[in-house]
Amino acid sequence: MNIEMVDNKTFNRSYERTIKDVCQVIHHAKLEEKDLRPLTQVLYFAEEFPDYKILELDKEVFKCLKESGKLVFRGQKTDKAVLCTNNKTFDIKEAETSNSMLLVPNLKFAEDVPVELGDRDIEEKEIVGVYHEYFELKQIRPRLLPLRNFLKMKPYKGIELEEEDQSGEGYFSTEKLLEVVQASEEELVDALRDVQAFSVNDKWRILDNDYHFRVLSQFLGLVESNSWPLDQVPIGESLSELSALFPDYVLHHIFQIYLEPSGDYTDTGDELFRLVDYKVCRFLGSYLLRPVEKFNLNDFLRTWQDSVPEGMITSLEQLGGLAVLTPDSRPPAIWLLDEEDLPEDFQERFTILFSAKESWTYDEIQPYIKRLATEKQSVNSILTKYSRTSNVNGVRYHSARHGK
Repeated sequence: MNIEMVDNKTFNRSYERTIKDVCQVIHHAKLEEKDLRPLTQVLYFAEEFPDYKILELDKEVFKCLKESGKLVFRGQKTDKAVLCTNNKTFDIKEAETSNSMLLVPNLKFAEDVPVELGDRDIEEKEIVGVYHEYFELKQIRPRLLPLRNFLKMKPYKGIELEEEDQSGEGYFSTEKLLEVVQASEEELVDALRDVQAFSVNDKWRILDNDYHFRVLSQFLGLVESNSWPLDQVPIGESLSELSALFPDYVLHHIFQIYLEPSGDYTDTGDELFRLVDYKVCRFLGSYLLRPVEKFNLNDFLRTWQDSVPEGMITSLEQLGGLAVLTPDSRPPAIWLLDEEDLPEDFQERFTILFSAKESWTYDEIQPYIKRLATEKQSVNSILTKYSRTSNVNGVRYHSARHGK
C-alpha cells in the first residue's frame, strides 16, 4: 500500500492518477511492487474545509469514548470549559505543532488492507483539514466550589417552610447540577456526599445550620434522657421517638452522618449504633464559632466541652480545616475559617491563609491544602511552591513567600 498526495485545490480535477502513474512512482522510488499492499490511496484537497477541531485523547479517555460513546464538555458561559468522562475531569489547553496534521476520513492503514497479492487498485481520499493546532487534555480536580453556593440557595429549614415555598427556583437535581458544576458525574456524587447533601423529591439539599443544630440537639437529648451508652443507641426506637418532630428523611440523614453500626442488637432485634465522636464534636464546635468574629480560646474550650454529650472529649484537632487559633496572642483567640469556603486557586487560597495567620505549622495548614493535592502534586510540593519554610525551636513553620 502506498499513499500519494496531489496538490489540487479543486475536487473536480482535470488530472487523476492512473495505475500506470502509480507503478512509475514505485519504480522511481526503487521499491518492489510485490513488497507493497495492492492498494494505492491518492489524496486530494477538498474544495472547502469543514470547521473541525482536533482533540488529543489518551488511551483511557479514548476507551471511555468507545465504551460509553460519551464525553461531555462542561461549563457556563463565563467558565473555561472542561471535558468530563463518567469519573474524571480534564482541563483543555491549546497546543501547537510544527508539523502539518491532515484530516483524511476513511483513510486505510496497512492492517486494513489484505496481504494477499492481487491486481493493484486505486482509491481516492479527500483531505478535509490541515492543522497546526490541537487541544490536549490534562486531568484536574473537579471545580466544586460553586456546588456549595448552589446548595446554599435553598437550605432545608423544616417541612413547614418547604410547604410554603412552592417555587422551583434554587432547587437542583443531579442533572441540573451537572449543567452548572464542572465535574464528572461520579465526582459530583462524591462531592454531594462530602458536603452532607441529601435528596428531597429528587432535589439535592443541605440542612440549614440552625435546623441541623435543632435536629441533632433533640437526638442527643433523647440519648441522654434514656441514659443510652454512646455506643449502644437503638436506631428503631430513636426514629420512632423523633418522627413526630422531624421527617423521616431528615432523621435518616442525621443518623447517617453521626452514627455507625456497632454490630449489636437489643433483645427485641433493634439494631444498635454508636455515635461518632469526631463528627459530633466538630459540628458543635463550628456551630459555636459561626456567629462570632473571634472567640476567647479558653472560654470557647470550656463552652465547647460543655456542649457535647457526657463521655465525649473535645480536641482542637477535631477542628482542622475549620478554625484558626492564635494561642500566643493576648488573649488567646479562635475563629471560624472553613476550608470549603476558600477559593480553589492556589495563590488566592494561600493569600487568605497568610492574611488570617502569618505562620502555620504543618498540622495546622495541611487540612486547608490536602483537598487540592493530587497523585502528581502532594501537600508538601504545594507548600514548597507557595510558602516559605522556617524552623523555630525545632518546629517547622510555613509563611508567605514574600513577607509583608
